[in-house]
Amino acid sequence: TTTPGHSSAPIGHSRSILSSETARLFSFPTSAIRAANDATATFSRQSNALFKAVQDAAQHIDDIRKAEGRTQREAFLSSAKFIVESLHSLSVDLTRMIDGEVPEKTWKAFQKGDIGAFTRRLGQLGDALPMDKLRSKFADDSEFRTYVNRFLRQFEDLFDQAAANDHGDLLASTFVSSDTGRLYTILCSAAGREAKFNREEKRVA
Repeated sequence: TTTPGHSSAPIGHSRSILSSETARLFSFPTSAIRAANDATATFSRQSNALFKAVQDAAQHIDDIRKAEGRTQREAFLSSAKFIVESLHSLSVDLTRMIDGEVPEKTWKAFQKGDIGAFTRRLGQLGDALPMDKLRSKFADDSEFRTYVNRFLRQFEDLFDQAAANDHGDLLASTFVSSDTGRLYTILCSAAGREAKFNREEKRVA
């Protein structure tokens, strides 16, 4: 027979073990939740840092593109200015070769700083120019042919640069409708060739 004093010891020991296990069981979820919360907070901080880094990189790329765009536009404007001045200079020689002399009124305007005076005059004459004479001169006169071909080549270089730097085609259209554009069209006819912008339109179509 078990005495009362002997039976209470195992029971007390069992209670102690049960209490310890219960405390451990209750403490485990708490530590797990704390660890999960810590991990979530860390992930959130890292995500925010990554998002900010992506935003900063995107802004940096945008700034670089804008800077490149400005550089390209400045380079184009500088090149265009040089080509236009060269075209106006060629117009003086073309006028001399077409008319045999340089009109005094136009020459005075040119000397006063109106560098487009000769180009404008030839462009405005348009259909009034003797095209048959110009075509014959282009075929027979090597010097005239050289000037015409140089004008055509330089204008087409200008047109290509304008088209490359202007996605809306505003610059290219401006050059086409300008005095240099009108003279270019006339000289294309004299040289028996199609204007570049007409060829481009047909290619796109």
